[in-house]
Amino acid sequence: MLTQTTPRELPTELVEKIIETLWLSTFSNAERVRFMAASVLISKAWTCLYSRISSRDVVIPSVQYAKYFHTHLLDERSVIFDKTIHDMPNEHCRSLRFHVESPSVQTPTHFNMKFAHSIDNSESVFDLLDWLADIPYLPFLRHISIEFHNCGFTDLFDNMRLVIFPTQVTNLDISFGFTEGTPPKRIRDLQKDYPLRIPEGLPLNHIETLAIVGGGVSPVLGLLWKKKKNI
Repeated sequence: MLTQTTPRELPTELVEKIIETLWLSTFSNAERVRFMAASVLISKAWTCLYSRISSRDVVIPSVQYAKYFHTHLLDERSVIFDKTIHDMPNEHCRSLRFHVESPSVQTPTHFNMKFAHSIDNSESVFDLLDWLADIPYLPFLRHISIEFHNCGFTDLFDNMRLVIFPTQVTNLDISFGFTEGTPPKRIRDLQKDYPLRIPEGLPLNHIETLAIVGGGVSPVLGLLWKKKKNI
């Protein structure tokens, strides 16, 4: 019998929808890390639902988490999760999303055109894609998204983030965004002035769908040119 002090349990379907909505929301990397940490502490039921959703659509918010995710795939045992939860990423992962951000819009210096401040999480893109290309995991991974926020337009090229790419992936989304209120001229200057160095041999021949949102002309043409050359 329910009393006034007995909390009502939410239906599992509703809890799952809440977690899924939160997980697919646009968070800063710091916000996502806090949500991830809290989600394994709320309850066993919440943890199971969260694990299923976050294993299906994996989000990488930091270099440290990229390393953890790689280790998680390689390690057959887990001190935290039972085997069913531990195996979820390899069995269910269909998409992988990187969120690369800077707290403010970065402007290259006049002489060397490098960012004045480091960009959070940018190294995880190359590191994890490199690891995934070397191990036979995530067989159902088909979709990779890379989101840049306040980061300019050429990190993928200047730092050769895509020179190694999982062959099972058929869809690649790349988006560029800026903090609301950023002067349009500043964005246009970033689109126009950054030098573009396109590495040879980008392995994009197996990509069937390439979507680029908010990019400058040079990055878009660069990716399309490499895609065309690899067909």
